[in-house]
Amino acid sequence: MAGSLLLLVLICLQSEGCVAYSGVRLLMRPVHARAVAQPQLCMPMPPPAEGSQKIKDIDRQFLFIAAPAFLQFSAEPLARLVDTTYLGRLGKDALGGAGVAIAAQYSVSKLYNDPLLRTTISLVAAKDGEGPTVRANAVSTALLLALVVGVVQGAFFFVFARGVLRLSLVTPASAMYPSALAYLRICSLGAPAATLWLATNGIFRGLGDTTTPLACALAFTGLNAIFDPLLIFNCGMGAAGAAAGTAMAQTIALVPLLLALQRKLKVGYSGAERPAERVGVSGWPIVGLFVPPGGLPALLAGLRMYLSAGSLVFLRSIGKISAYSVCAREAARLGAVASGAHNLCFQLGVATTQIAESVAIATQTLLARELGRTDVTAPARTAVARQIVSRGLLVGGAVAGTLSLLTFRYSREVVNGLTTIPEVRAAAYGVMPLVLACQALKGLAYPVSGALMGALDWRASAAAMWAAQLSAVSLVAIWSQRGARALSLNQLWSALAVLFVVQILAGLGRIASGTGPWVVLRRPRPVTTVVPDAKSE
Repeated sequence: MAGSLLLLVLICLQSEGCVAYSGVRLLMRPVHARAVAQPQLCMPMPPPAEGSQKIKDIDRQFLFIAAPAFLQFSAEPLARLVDTTYLGRLGKDALGGAGVAIAAQYSVSKLYNDPLLRTTISLVAAKDGEGPTVRANAVSTALLLALVVGVVQGAFFFVFARGVLRLSLVTPASAMYPSALAYLRICSLGAPAATLWLATNGIFRGLGDTTTPLACALAFTGLNAIFDPLLIFNCGMGAAGAAAGTAMAQTIALVPLLLALQRKLKVGYSGAERPAERVGVSGWPIVGLFVPPGGLPALLAGLRMYLSAGSLVFLRSIGKISAYSVCAREAARLGAVASGAHNLCFQLGVATTQIAESVAIATQTLLARELGRTDVTAPARTAVARQIVSRGLLVGGAVAGTLSLLTFRYSREVVNGLTTIPEVRAAAYGVMPLVLACQALKGLAYPVSGALMGALDWRASAAAMWAAQLSAVSLVAIWSQRGARALSLNQLWSALAVLFVVQILAGLGRIASGTGPWVVLRRPRPVTTVVPDAKSE
């Protein structure tokens, strides 16, 4: 299925550059001149000469963005794994309480952190070619917005921590309650730094640099491994020590990341390419990043831009999360075995998700940057845009498909390594083909979403996700109404497969339409030249 979709995409991307040859048509004019339409053979048009080297550069940049991003996606979860390892030594109550706190915070922060990250990547990349001052305005707006969001998030979780835990069904009578409350409140103190960390990573990705954030992410993980045992055991803080260790490590790692961003942007240098005299707070280390060179008007214009795009990404996130939540809820209704197998199968897709996400980031960054440039001709922009979209689909589909095939080949070994419960193993074996089909489709769905966001086509991105959500949830609802026996894990994963298929087709339909921002993918029409008629001479 994934291979057929990939082939369809490549045909669509090339179809507008191919016209069937039917001979030369002559048009007689009153002035006895004839117009000769230059024919095109039924093959893709070669890229313009000026774009040939650019396409090679795009391929190289694609790898340089995607590879470090994938490594960072693999490194950052290690911080939570370190927390889990040490908390497990404190007992099941501390481990369970911290797990509840993490889940409660994640479910809320995901809704606005994802829009902040996605819009930052695209809008910074789109402004990258408009000069250092315009770019610095976009960066300052993103950082100020992230700081405000982080402060609001932190205040919310600190003040309403008890209510949040009650909504998570953890009451003061629960043995997990003290650990959950302490962990959630300490985490809330680190929320501003965590949100700034997210936005700064998005800015670097928008600038095409994923190596610097990777280095700081590795430092973050290393510091967390040092702080956790000291605070949990030596200082006797328990679960709160794990949260404090993570918050401290992330805050410390954020400082060199912001300083590197300031050096990269030359903020505090009056927007010039060479140093100038620093004036006021705009020249201060780190603080200067939060001062837009364009002042209040630039800040307000940037906020409108971010909020307009972010609201649509927020809407998209709701559609995505709700689809996953419905499937998880229905799996839980099927019983402990089905729910355990469902969660286990979800964990199998972690590596695929990280790869697909890194490919999507490369696609989004490069497309936003190239479409925002004004120093290239239309044919060159068309060739480069086509190359970025097709490269994202090829890499994402090929790698995700390969991983899925390898996992299918060793599926029993993988499942046996994740659980020792025979009933859960059997349930996971039964649904494995559909699970791996979803992983292969994910390799196409993520780059398609990255392309839509890279073109700043926010409405189409949200519409594609909601079309997919409604399709998947409708199937689950129809099967659920037929009774408990009608609904099974196979049907739940079939619904998830539909979620990805509809998302891919809706996104590709928008890209192939050649409308809106995708008019850039249209090939130039055949050139018609007028030559003198021999009779008129």
